[in-house]
Amino acid sequence: MRGVKLASGRRIILSDTVGFIADLPTQLVAAFRATLEEVLEADIILHVRDIAHEESEAQKADVMKVLHELGVNKDERVIVEVLNKIDLLDADVRAAMLVRNRVRGAKTAQEQIAISARTGQGTAELLLLLDGLLSHAETVMRLTLDSADGAAIAWAYANGRVLERRDRGKNVHLVVASDPANLDRFTAHYGEKLQVVEPVQRRRATS
Repeated sequence: MRGVKLASGRRIILSDTVGFIADLPTQLVAAFRATLEEVLEADIILHVRDIAHEESEAQKADVMKVLHELGVNKDERVIVEVLNKIDLLDADVRAAMLVRNRVRGAKTAQEQIAISARTGQGTAELLLLLDGLLSHAETVMRLTLDSADGAAIAWAYANGRVLERRDRGKNVHLVVASDPANLDRFTAHYGEKLQVVEPVQRRRATS
């Protein structure tokens, strides 16, 4: 497991898993369940493929089959295909894939990003995609707190991602983003001081 800080300031944890093989025996699928708990709990699944391998598509099918056996529904999860080893492809093919990286953006949950782990090409676009996907999934909240309540302000910083802070008189106005799973914790902690920002309001909230 490795911590990564994204361009937005968001911190994420990358967790590597074992590789998958074709025709995985049932007993091994059961054994893998403990090892692959991260896959079942992950916000985003990165499916790293050797795009230069002659059987890359068949390998993809094997992986998707094992994910299905583990209980991962591809229509309900965010899965990013990371097409690795583009440094082994022809220059014109590699260039075209890198252009597609830049024009796709982060609006689609099911996405492909071409990279080379050896040269580093495409990794910046991959991180930007992850940042965008995670931002899209966040809950954004407004908080109005007493400037003297240092504990409440510190709690917001520790448990969310502060997008904006405005100090006005005796009040501190915060715009905070957090995982939707934390919404109940924020509501319990702040009560009526908290306002959830609807998606259409997010641009105004941070403008």
